[in-house]
Amino acid sequence: MTARGSLPGDRFAVAREVLAELPCPVVVIGAGAGTERSCATGTAMYVSFSPPALAIAVHPGSRTCRLIESSGEFSISLLAEDQAEVADAAGRSAPGDDKFATVGLQVIESDGAAPPAVDGVPLAAWCRVTHRHPVGDHIVFIGEIVDHRRAPDPAPPLLRQRRRYVRRGDWLSDEHPDGYPT
Repeated sequence: MTARGSLPGDRFAVAREVLAELPCPVVVIGAGAGTERSCATGTAMYVSFSPPALAIAVHPGSRTCRLIESSGEFSISLLAEDQAEVADAAGRSAPGDDKFATVGLQVIESDGAAPPAVDGVPLAAWCRVTHRHPVGDHIVFIGEIVDHRRAPDPAPPLLRQRRRYVRRGDWLSDEHPDGYPT
């Protein structure tokens, strides 16, 4: 163990050894402004129940980041455990004004928000940016959920851990209607 506040010289080694251990949901982050649309593979977490808000992190040099900055909106599409190929497609660079079309992703639109989301996912949510925070080599956007679509019987989510995709295991408790299991 290293002393508190000190890290080994290679910060990417820390990312591989520590951050990669955290299981995270895999999402496609969607962005759009005018006729331009883009997406990236990432992760999301909730940060507030009231108002309902999500946090995402994107690289500041990406087209997706530029479009989020321009429009003030983003979407997240939570992928199902059988949609690893969608994560791979969204994670690649692509030419043209519409990355969704270029990489062959079918989209759904929200009535009130500009960015598209991926069709056929367990959950899609559209967010209005409320906060922006540069953190290290990414920008964290916090967005209030303004619309969402949930599949009637959503498939289990695709997770990422140890730099690979994994399936969720069995439920360990019953659903708790008031929040987290205690």
